[in-house]
Amino acid sequence: MRVPAAGEPRDVRVHSLIREIATLWAFAIREYRIWQSYRVNQVMWMVNIFVTTLLFFLMGQMVKGKAAHLMGAAYGTNYMSFIVVGIAMNVFLFTNLADPYTRIARSYFNGTMDLMLLSPMSIYTPLLGFMTKSMLDDYPRLFFVGGFGMLLFGAAFRFQYTLPALGFTVLVLSSAFGIGMISASSFYLLNIKRGTEPVRFLVQQLLATLLAGSYYPVTVLPRPLQWVACLIPHTYAFDALRRLMDPGAHLGGAVLPLQQILPWPPLAVDGAVLGLMTLILIPVGLLLYARGIEKARRNGTLTRWQ
Repeated sequence: MRVPAAGEPRDVRVHSLIREIATLWAFAIREYRIWQSYRVNQVMWMVNIFVTTLLFFLMGQMVKGKAAHLMGAAYGTNYMSFIVVGIAMNVFLFTNLADPYTRIARSYFNGTMDLMLLSPMSIYTPLLGFMTKSMLDDYPRLFFVGGFGMLLFGAAFRFQYTLPALGFTVLVLSSAFGIGMISASSFYLLNIKRGTEPVRFLVQQLLATLLAGSYYPVTVLPRPLQWVACLIPHTYAFDALRRLMDPGAHLGGAVLPLQQILPWPPLAVDGAVLGLMTLILIPVGLLLYARGIEKARRNGTLTRWQ
């Protein structure tokens, strides 16, 4: 949203805030109607969730005993509970990390970005509004992943730590959004308009997939790679949520390298690192995105002219 100038009267600032919220709501309604019109997509992503969950269930059956042993005491012994947390959080994180770049690219190639930014709204409002569709499409998958895992594949969860788990979810989504804004800034700032966007590729497709512990605990990796895993928020989110949600998991007992050198409980380390990442990544992402927009305005490249 637009940051009100320091000298603006209070009623002007309130009016600007109300206008931005109303604009976001209008974008949200538009994206909801688009999402609702593609009912086949909704069925297909449910099928995709089921198949993905089934795949890891079958893999878990093959390595059941060894998987439970490798997970360690911190995460319990139910491999399906372990893997369901990884699948569900990856859906959330991919939305916040990858969607900003995708939405900016869509506006550019559809020829609408310059028209939206001619309107009296913040440069961030169209981006946040367009992300509504992905939130509607992706966030509910958490319940389907968990439901399939519990009803059909033997996953189990405890819910007495629901509020701390929600707090960690908010932190990791916020830090992932900061990375997503850095990724989106590359579209205009670095002129990366085709092919693979490097920030998203490095964080989500490389580090998160291989090192963060989505499908296996970080402890199975060589020690240097465990330290590399500590550079991204996914690692701390998986650790915290599995400790809080998986039955038989322990809140204590250091697993990650950073937990082993800091004299704090593991969950305190996870929360502190995620909070620090959020405080750094969101301002940096917003700043770089704004600079990219200004560069495109100066060069006349906000939109691809047909």
